[in-house]
Amino acid sequence: MRDDVNVRLLGSLEVTGSLGTVPVHGAGHRTLVARLAAHPGETVPAYALIEALWGDSFPITAIKTLHSHLARLRRDLREAGLDGLIATRPPGYLLDIRPELVDAIRFESLALQGRQELEAGHTTTAARTLTRAKTLWRGEPLGDCRRSSWAQQESARLSDIHIGLQENLFSAQVSLGEHTEVVTELSTLVKRHPFRERLWELLMLALYRGGRQGEALNTYQRARAILVDQLGIEPGKRLQALEASILTGDPDLAPAETHTLVRRPVTSNLPADVTSFVSRDTETAEITWLLATSRMVNLVGVGGVGKSRLGLHVARCNQPSYPDGVWLVELAALNDPALVAHTVADVLDVHDQSGRDMTTVLAEHLRTRAALLVLDNCEHLVESCAVFVETLLRAAPGLRVLVTSRQALHVEGERVVIVNPLPVPDLDEQNDGHESPAVTLLVERADAALPEGFRLTSDNRAAVTALCQRLEGIPLAVELAARRLRVLSPEELLARLDDRFRLLTEGGRMVLARQQTLRATVDWSYELCSPAERLLWRRISVFAGSFDLPAVENICTGEDAPADTMLDAIAGLVDKSVLVRVEGTGAARYRLLETLRQYGHERLREADEEHQLRGRHRDWYLGLAEQGEQRWFSAAQTDTSIRTRLDHANLRAALEFCMTEPGEATTGLRLAGALWFYWIGSGLLAEGQHWLDWALSTTEQTSMVRPKALWVNGYVAALQGKTSTARELVAQMRPDADQTSQAHATFVLGAASVFDGDLTTGAHLLAEAHERHRELGDPDSNVIMTRVALAITVAFEGDLARAESLCLDARTICLANGEQWALAYAFWVLAFITASREQPVYATELARESLRIKHAFNDLLGVAVAIELLALLAVMTGDAARSAALLGAAHQIWPRVGAQLFGSAHFNATHQQCTTLTKQALGDLAFEIAFDRGASLRMVDAVTYALDDKAELD
Repeated sequence: MRDDVNVRLLGSLEVTGSLGTVPVHGAGHRTLVARLAAHPGETVPAYALIEALWGDSFPITAIKTLHSHLARLRRDLREAGLDGLIATRPPGYLLDIRPELVDAIRFESLALQGRQELEAGHTTTAARTLTRAKTLWRGEPLGDCRRSSWAQQESARLSDIHIGLQENLFSAQVSLGEHTEVVTELSTLVKRHPFRERLWELLMLALYRGGRQGEALNTYQRARAILVDQLGIEPGKRLQALEASILTGDPDLAPAETHTLVRRPVTSNLPADVTSFVSRDTETAEITWLLATSRMVNLVGVGGVGKSRLGLHVARCNQPSYPDGVWLVELAALNDPALVAHTVADVLDVHDQSGRDMTTVLAEHLRTRAALLVLDNCEHLVESCAVFVETLLRAAPGLRVLVTSRQALHVEGERVVIVNPLPVPDLDEQNDGHESPAVTLLVERADAALPEGFRLTSDNRAAVTALCQRLEGIPLAVELAARRLRVLSPEELLARLDDRFRLLTEGGRMVLARQQTLRATVDWSYELCSPAERLLWRRISVFAGSFDLPAVENICTGEDAPADTMLDAIAGLVDKSVLVRVEGTGAARYRLLETLRQYGHERLREADEEHQLRGRHRDWYLGLAEQGEQRWFSAAQTDTSIRTRLDHANLRAALEFCMTEPGEATTGLRLAGALWFYWIGSGLLAEGQHWLDWALSTTEQTSMVRPKALWVNGYVAALQGKTSTARELVAQMRPDADQTSQAHATFVLGAASVFDGDLTTGAHLLAEAHERHRELGDPDSNVIMTRVALAITVAFEGDLARAESLCLDARTICLANGEQWALAYAFWVLAFITASREQPVYATELARESLRIKHAFNDLLGVAVAIELLALLAVMTGDAARSAALLGAAHQIWPRVGAQLFGSAHFNATHQQCTTLTKQALGDLAFEIAFDRGASLRMVDAVTYALDDKAELD
C-alpha cells in the first residue's frame, strides 16, 4: 500500500502527495475518491460507487459513465505522481493506501480511543487524544462532494462523532480545571445543539466552577424552557441533580487543578507522525507553558537528541491555540543567510515580486495574525535568524516562534529550554512493566524494523537496558541501534558497542561532549557499511535536498567507484536507512538525512575530496540549468519547470559554491544567467535578483557571460516594476556585447518604457528588438515575449489588427514548439483584443486559459493581469458581483508584484473602466462588500474562483 498520500474528508476533499495538493476536478470525481477513501485498502463494488454518485436516480449509462470518470480521475492522479493509487479489484475498485492516511479514519479511531480513556479515568491522556482528533476536523465532511444519500449519511455519521467528541473533550477540560476557557465555546455549541443535555450540563458545571453560580442556575432554566417548550419533556435526572448540587454548593463540584489545554483545530503544514512519539510529557508541558507566557522559545541541545521531534510534537499539541496556523520551516539544507526570509515565505505561500525586503513583506503578512512559526535547525544561521525573528516579533504581536538549534539566538525575550537525552534505567532497576523512555523507544523501533517484530523479554531485557545505557538515551543513537537489530541480536549488538564505544563507558578517562556521543553512534553505522557504501555516503553529502541516480553517477563516480556500482551502493544505503527515497517525484530521487549528511561531509573533508566533489556538483547542475534553458522553449517546458524546482536546493548550493570559492564567480554568473527561465517563469524574481546582483558584483567587466547576466537581471528588475534599475543594468552592457544579448537588452528597455507608459518609445524599441531577433533567427520564449509585448503596446495605441496578427503569429510558433509560458501572455493579449471588440464570452475563455497556465508556473504577474481582465469581462457579461470580487482578489496580488498595473495609465484604463461599471451596477456598499470578500481569498482560492463561473464565495 502507498504511504505517500493523505486524503482529507473532514471538510472539502483534499488529496495530498509528495508533490503537494492533487487537484481533484468536479464533484463526481471528489465523490468517487471519498467513497473509496471511506474504506481504504478494501474493494468497493461498482454498484456502491454508482450509488454514491447518483443514488437511486442513476442514468442508464451508469457503468460506462463510471468507467469514464475513473479513467479521467486516474489520469489526473498519474500526472500528479500517484499512478496506481486507484486499483481495479473485481467486483470493483480500491484505494491503495493505509487506513491511517485518511483523516476521517484517524478521527474516528482517536475519538473512540479518547472516549475509552475518559471512561477509564485517564483524563489528561483523554484530553490529549481528543484534541488530536479535533484538530483533524475542518468543516462539514464531504462538503464539496455530490449530495447523494451515501454522502449525506456518511457526513451525518461523522458529524455525530464530532459532536460526541466535543462533549467528551469539554468533559475532560472541565475536569482538568479548564472551565473558564471553555465557557464561550460551550455557549456557542448549546445554541447549535439545544437538545443535547450533556452540553447544558457541562456549561452549567463550567460556569459554576468559574464562580458564576447564578449564571449556572440560569442556564438550567434556559435548558428546561427549550426542552419543555419544543420537545414537551422535562430535563433528565443528571441535569436536575446538577442543579440541586449547584444550589447546595456541593463540594464534589469544586474545580480541579488547572492545566494548559489546546483548543481549536487549525491549518498547518506539520508532517504527520509516521512513528510513535515516546513520551516527553514534562518537557511538552513546560514548553507549552513558555509559549503561552513568552513570545519565543528555543529548544537547545546536541544533534540527535530529539529537538526537532520534540518541537514538532509541541507544535501539534498547540495547533488549536493558533487560528492562523502552525508552520514548520526546515532550515537544515539552507546555507545562505540572505535566504532565510525567502524560505519562510515559501512555506507560508507568501509571494512578492515587488523587490521589497522579504522580511518586511513577512512582517506585513503576519502583523494581524495569531500563528506559531517553527524554525527547525537554525544553528548554522544564528545571526540571520536572530535578526529575522526579532523583526517579526516586534511587528506581529500575535506571533509566537519555536526554534530548534544547537545554541541560543540571544533574541530579546528568548526562553531557552535545554533538551536532554531520554532517561535510561539502571541495570538492576525493577520496572514492573513501566519501561524507561529510552527502552520504550528502542523496543518500539525494533518492533517496526523487524519483519517478525520485537518484544522485550526476560532473556533480552538486560542487554536492551545496557544498550540504552551505553547510548546515553540519545534518540538518534537508540533508533540506529534498533534498526541494526534486523541483523544482530541485542547481545551481539552490545558486544559491538563494547568495541566501538569504549571511551563512552569508561568513566574517569575523559568526559566527552554529547556531540562526540552522536558522532560515535554514526561512526559505528558508517563502519558497518561496505567500502563502496561508505565511499558513496561521504560523496553524496555534497548534495542539498533531494537528488537522482544520474546526478550520483555523474558526480560521485571515479576509478574507485565505477558508475555500474552506484545502484547497488544506493540500494545498500537505502536498506540501512541512511538514504531515504523520496516518493511521488516521478523518477526515483533520494535524500540523505541531515545529521548523516553532515557526518558524510566531515568524512569528505577528511578524504580531501570536498573541493573536487563540489566542483563536480556545480558542473552537473550548471549543465542541468543550461539544458533546462534549451528545453524551456519546447514541449518539455512543464517537465523542465518541475525538474528545476526539485533541484532548487542543489542549484542554490552550486551558486553558493561559485560565490564563495575563489575564481568561481564567473561560472556563478553563467549559472545565475542560465536560470533566467526559472527566476522569471516560476515567480522567483527576488531570489534571481539576489544571485545575479551577487554574481555581477564579484566578476570583471570583461567577462564574456556578463552581458547575458545584465539583461537577465534587467528583465527581472523590470518585471518587479524597477524600471530605473533595469535601465541602469542594461546601460552597463559593453558596446561589443554579443548580438543576442543586445537584442534582449533592447527588449528590456522597450518593456520598461511600456511599463512607464511611454508607448511611442516602447513600441519603437520593441519593434527594433523584434527585428533583431528575426534577423538572428533563434527563437526562444523571450523572443516570443518581444512580439507579445509589442502586440499589447500597439493594441494600447488602437491598432488591434496588428496586435492580433502579432499574437496569432506568436501563438503559432508556441504551439509548434510546445511552449506554454509565453503562450499564456499571447492568450492574455488576444483576450484583451477580443474584449475591446465586445466579444466577452470568447475573451473570457482566452483569459482563463492564460490564468491556468500562469498559475501552474506561479507567475504572479501573469495571474494578476489575467484576473484583472476577467473582472472586466465579468461585468461586461452582467455579473457585477463577480467582477468586484475579482478586483479584490487582484488587489491583494499586486503588492507582491510591484506597482498596480505598473502605474501605467494605459494598463490602468481597463481597471478604471471595470471599477466604474461595477460600482454603477452594484452601488458603492455592495461593491465594497464583494471587493472585500475577493480580497480575503487565498491565491489558490482566487484562481479557482476566477476559473469557474459557477463557483461562489462563502
